[in-house]
Amino acid sequence: MKRNGNCGNCARGTSMKVNPDIFCTIHGVVSRNYRCSKYMRKPAQWSTEAPVADPGERWENRCIDCEFFLARHPEPGHSPTTGFCKLFTVRHYDGSTRKACSRFSRKREKSISAS
Repeated sequence: MKRNGNCGNCARGTSMKVNPDIFCTIHGVVSRNYRCSKYMRKPAQWSTEAPVADPGERWENRCIDCEFFLARHPEPGHSPTTGFCKLFTVRHYDGSTRKACSRFSRKREKSISAS
């Protein structure tokens, strides 16, 4: 079965002004013809096989959701969302308030298997 649609018309993708690539809220910067398993068509698009995104729903990534954000060890009196980005800065900041940059890569979910 042919899959219609790509990140160029996905609800989670935003076109970049610098080049023709797409900024995906899940995978970061990807090419226009890339399509992942989490593809969701924009409302009123031609594709009928993908689920439709809720127009009111927004995907705003924050630094705290990125794999490059290193949280500070919780200490009494300090917020658990405070940390720093290992790519760009050594200053500590609140990762839940800052929007993600173009190098954003979502943290992998840890799965604990029972033996």
